[in-house]
Amino acid sequence: MGAPASERRARYLADPRPGCSHLPVTSAAALAPIDLDACPVPDYAEPVEAWRVWRVGMREGRVLLQSLFAGAVWEPAVPLVASCTGGHRSRWAPWRKEPNDHPAPELDCLCGIYGVRSVAAARSYLERPALLCRDDRVIGRVALWGNVVEGPAGWRASHAYPIDLFVPAPVVAYSGLRRRAYVEEIVLALEKFNVPVDLAAPSALTA
Repeated sequence: MGAPASERRARYLADPRPGCSHLPVTSAAALAPIDLDACPVPDYAEPVEAWRVWRVGMREGRVLLQSLFAGAVWEPAVPLVASCTGGHRSRWAPWRKEPNDHPAPELDCLCGIYGVRSVAAARSYLERPALLCRDDRVIGRVALWGNVVEGPAGWRASHAYPIDLFVPAPVVAYSGLRRRAYVEEIVLALEKFNVPVDLAAPSALTA
């Protein structure tokens, strides 16, 4: 048996730059190799703890944890690294839109990995309907570090990794055996992130 979940979480957050010390790094746009020595110095002494909601998807029989809007895949034991997917009008050809080439997050852009200050703010994303189709969502806390931009509702960061994850309990309470088996599959998949994973009613979560 390994160390308790609380001890693993404390050990992970004790390093202000966990992505640079002992974990590989992946990009939100691609899984290309990244120079670990190029990790930016954090703006904060310790990672910022925020709340967010993820989408749970299925690809080739594998349960995936994805960003709610960008669709970036979060991999177990691999900090997510932000990249700007926006664009701008070319100065010389204004009818053409060119991709941004700045590091994320940028003060004058909306790029970066988001986290909100309170669980109440994050819960609203659980209650909103899916954009294109029905999906499953989980809520939890996330560690944000590297370049961090603070805003009125929370932060945008260059690096992120889950601290803990909660699968909404009502999903289990009002569904049949087949659905419950799928929820159990979600929980097992999320445990690969080596962080606490629990079933919980969103209303019972506090900041």
